[in-house]
Amino acid sequence: MSHSQLNWQTLEKPEPLLTYCYTTPAGSLAIQMRGKLLCKLQWLLAPPLEAERGASPTALEQQLNHYWLTGKIAISTALLQQGTEFQHKVWRALSLIPLGQTRTYGELAKELDTSPRALANACRQNPFPVIIPCHRVLAMTGIGGYAGASTGKLVKIKAALLQHEKMLIHDI
Repeated sequence: MSHSQLNWQTLEKPEPLLTYCYTTPAGSLAIQMRGKLLCKLQWLLAPPLEAERGASPTALEQQLNHYWLTGKIAISTALLQQGTEFQHKVWRALSLIPLGQTRTYGELAKELDTSPRALANACRQNPFPVIIPCHRVLAMTGIGGYAGASTGKLVKIKAALLQHEKMLIHDI
């Protein structure tokens, strides 16, 4: 999905923040919504509390299920406008990395005329993992970090996402 296809919108009136839990093959995602705007996706490091469980918004759940079946990201749900101009530049570039392919932080930083560290910081601030595929960016010496973590469950989720996409492109 190209970044231009992301449906960025601003919140027009105050809406309560609702959190849902969506279980994926790689782990559970917290989905934060304000009305019909998706505010954030966040990988859960621990099982969700019962209070966090709830029926995910059906359309968004179907769109996420489509990714797990095909590897294609086709999110039509409106996304809360957020991030800096630089982060948008990085997120646009991430969205252009094809399914089953990866780039290193250094390669992508060179393309964007920035430093690998600045690029990694923009990746860390990505509010929509999976939708904006920051998991497709690797360190020069290995898998690298994910969502601000350099080890542990988040890096295992990154590896699971890459393995999932690799299996899908071999099935095509």
